[in-house]
Amino acid sequence: MISLINSFKEITRYKKTEDKFKKIVIFTENNNYSFFFKEIVDKLLINNIPISIISSDKNDIFLNYKNENLNVFIIESFFLLQYFFSNIKCENFIMTTPDLGNGIINKSPFTKNYLYIFHSLISTTVAYKKNAFKNYDSFFCPSKIHRKELEEFFFNEKKKKYFFEIGYPKIKELKSYRPINTDRKNKILIAPTWGSDSAINKKEIFLLIEKLLEKKYIVIFRPHPMSFEKDKNSINSIINKYKYHENFKLSSDKDNSEVFFNCEFLITDWSGSAIEFSLAFQKPSIFLNTNQRIRNKDIKKGDKILDTTFENICRSEIGVILKTENFGEIDKKLENLAQNLNQFREKIINFEYKNLYNTEDSLDKTVKEIIKFYEG
Repeated sequence: MISLINSFKEITRYKKTEDKFKKIVIFTENNNYSFFFKEIVDKLLINNIPISIISSDKNDIFLNYKNENLNVFIIESFFLLQYFFSNIKCENFIMTTPDLGNGIINKSPFTKNYLYIFHSLISTTVAYKKNAFKNYDSFFCPSKIHRKELEEFFFNEKKKKYFFEIGYPKIKELKSYRPINTDRKNKILIAPTWGSDSAINKKEIFLLIEKLLEKKYIVIFRPHPMSFEKDKNSINSIINKYKYHENFKLSSDKDNSEVFFNCEFLITDWSGSAIEFSLAFQKPSIFLNTNQRIRNKDIKKGDKILDTTFENICRSEIGVILKTENFGEIDKKLENLAQNLNQFREKIINFEYKNLYNTEDSLDKTVKEIIKFYEG
């Protein structure tokens, strides 16, 4: 009841706010996404651009900001959030949330431009529902592959869509990150995706962890944030089995920068985290050969389109693949990677420059384009 009342007050406060705060509105579902937006928001505020942040997280990091150009509205009630989004008046609504207008987040007739910013480098065609991006107007494309996918999807669309060649600021952010404490030695990060096909839900995951612990590696287990909701039982089984082992650690921090920096290698199934890790630190990842998570029901396992998606191409370009039946040979894969780091580094650098836009200044490009929206 309290959250309902507070949410209503926040909606009322937004309606009364000055029009300059309705030109750039950012929705962040929770702190996982707020950390993604942080550098973008910081740079917009340096340029004195008024911003409204809509969040469902009462502990949102932006609440700690004290800046006259930033208004933060916390709407915890999902019912009122739906009502609010159905009627919100703003010029540019920026989100990383797919399925706009498809029953999760409503679309308002009083909003001029819905802008999608990618929070992951996975494809638009496979890991999302078919019409996940249909109701957006503008897209900040991270790579040539993502732009091509979107252009093909909207080929027969009557309403013009706008594609901006932006890049992926998260990579540069990770490259520049320097934690206070650094200790990578023998640390292996396991960061699977979420859902029924996740490695978390495969019995072989125990063999993988056992082998790493047996070889004296420190295992950092970092489930996808969605897994804590969707794969709760499997996560608890893994944690309960290894929680007393001195070399097994659970990572659940909202920000992944420090854990990425302080690991030698990353192991995943189909998570986009491996792409970020490898491109940022120019080190190969190990991809587990589990079933790919396909949310687009028009695509089936074995379809040729899978070969052209970003995450499928990455598996052979920026790392190596480990078959499920060979999980027990993980130590041999790690030794091989360690011995061939220079070759992988060159390959990863070439892959990044070949596919991603604005590899050196994607954050500046992002901010400049948003400023143009504000001024336009």
